[in-house]
Amino acid sequence: MRKRLMKIGNSQGIILDKPILDLLKIKENTSFEVTHKDNGLFLKPISVSEAYKKVSKKHRSSLDKLAK
Repeated sequence: MRKRLMKIGNSQGIILDKPILDLLKIKENTSFEVTHKDNGLFLKPISVSEAYKKVSKKHRSSLDKLAK
């Protein structure tokens, strides 16, 4: 499948077709982690709980201090 980068407001983006979103169970407002992989981009949907776990693990001591 080929997609073209297009202007969306003041930005640029790629529109993903609904059947692809349905197949991957991606809902509106899903956040993605974007990484560079093999001369391309890799998009990984992330949930709020995944994001929290990642931040919590990295910044546990700071979060503990803020809680006091």
